[in-house]
Amino acid sequence: MKVGPDITNSVITKELHEKKTPWGSLWLSYLIQAVTATQYSVYLTSMWPYLSSLDENADLTFFGWITTTYSIGQMFACWVFGYWNQKTMSTIKPATCGLVLMVIGNFLYGILPSLPSNHRWYMLGARFIAGIGSGNLVTLRTYCSMASVPEDKSKAMSLAIGAYVVGFSIGPAIQALFTPIGKDGILIGILRLSMYTTPAMIMALTSMISFFLLIFCFVETYSGVITEEEKKTDSFFVMPQYDRIAAYFCIYLWFMKQSLATMVEVIATPFTITLYKWTDSEAIFYNGILQFVGCFVDITNYLLLGYTRIGRLDKRKMFLFSIACFTIFFTLTMPWPFYDGPLEYVDMGNDSIPEDTSVAGGCLSRYTWCAHTKKVPLPVYLICFTVVSGFAFPYLAAPLGVVFAEILGPRKQGLMQGVFEFGGCIARCVVPVLVMSLFEQSGYIWPTAINLAMVVIALFFVLLLYRRLVPLQLKPPNGVATRYKAGVFYHL
Repeated sequence: MKVGPDITNSVITKELHEKKTPWGSLWLSYLIQAVTATQYSVYLTSMWPYLSSLDENADLTFFGWITTTYSIGQMFACWVFGYWNQKTMSTIKPATCGLVLMVIGNFLYGILPSLPSNHRWYMLGARFIAGIGSGNLVTLRTYCSMASVPEDKSKAMSLAIGAYVVGFSIGPAIQALFTPIGKDGILIGILRLSMYTTPAMIMALTSMISFFLLIFCFVETYSGVITEEEKKTDSFFVMPQYDRIAAYFCIYLWFMKQSLATMVEVIATPFTITLYKWTDSEAIFYNGILQFVGCFVDITNYLLLGYTRIGRLDKRKMFLFSIACFTIFFTLTMPWPFYDGPLEYVDMGNDSIPEDTSVAGGCLSRYTWCAHTKKVPLPVYLICFTVVSGFAFPYLAAPLGVVFAEILGPRKQGLMQGVFEFGGCIARCVVPVLVMSLFEQSGYIWPTAINLAMVVIALFFVLLLYRRLVPLQLKPPNGVATRYKAGVFYHL
């Protein structure tokens, strides 16, 4: 047990508030986080048609594994990069290592048509390498938390999460810009630039540019951390332990958010092809437009959270608002009996290759569930995909990053931020395989129902832990027993 005088933690806390947040480096980290998120989502609407054009025998199950492999690589990298950052207090080294791997993974993805065979396996390898590279998100997000002083932490972390989500949102929109090139594209030497490969080359180029920006323009300044040197200046200083239950619930919320986002993104192409009879190119193009509109709503909300009084509202109430939006989204997109239906199968006319969704959209013959499944009205889908999700994701993601960082307090956060991102990686590992398998077997009812159940669980625990989702108190109330690394202390 340790007992300290009234000045014990107040002096260091005051010094912490007097520091300045290095906004220049933070804005550069936001840019790289957006690039990292984009190089994941840019392929979500086009990867399945790309794989189908390379390998006629590929199915949605293998496609789910390709999507999952990216997250497996990222899951591994979260631990490694988080530990690397925790031990060295370096952001530049692990982040540049990740960017190099992203360049390699995206370039390999872009040259797949030039390879003679085994395209599906090379695609799987390319996504795995890029997934490892995307582990730089952990170090960059950790830096945002550790570099921002308490007064700026809400704004800094809101913009950090916002940068990632915006990058994630604009990926399909970027893909849509290259749809006019077509699936055959143009041949330059041995390199074929098509609507599938051109975005990959652009992502490789942007990752390379990010590498040089990080090397020459990024300056590491940790204004939001109480360093070991500062602790030595006050022999009575004690860093309280953080609330582990509250922290683990934040990780669940991030897992849920990533599950919902991945489900919506991964299922968008087969969903719209099946329900609305869009062709492959139409699905890529129209979903890209929807992503662009949704991204505009996202950006608007993140700016409101970062620069207006809305960002200073109670973060827990934002959680409840987001959960309400998600409930509306997944309730309206269930195949209710009063919706129109059943779904129509692919038109196999004389001028069409049987079940070639690049020519005609609709249900594949093996989807027996289409015969009794209702169709979500297109206007409902459009509004949910753009407006409802445009409010749901920002009002969960932005405050969640702030709350998690504040629960941990002004300490090294590399390892715990790695665990935080690890929760998201598990979601991105499990969801694509699970969703595609369920979609193949029974349609979209069960993926939607599972997501709705996760939202209900989140609502229950937000209400249960409402009073514990608060910042770490460096100066606890007088006489209250407070845990720290070596035991318990009392503040007098």
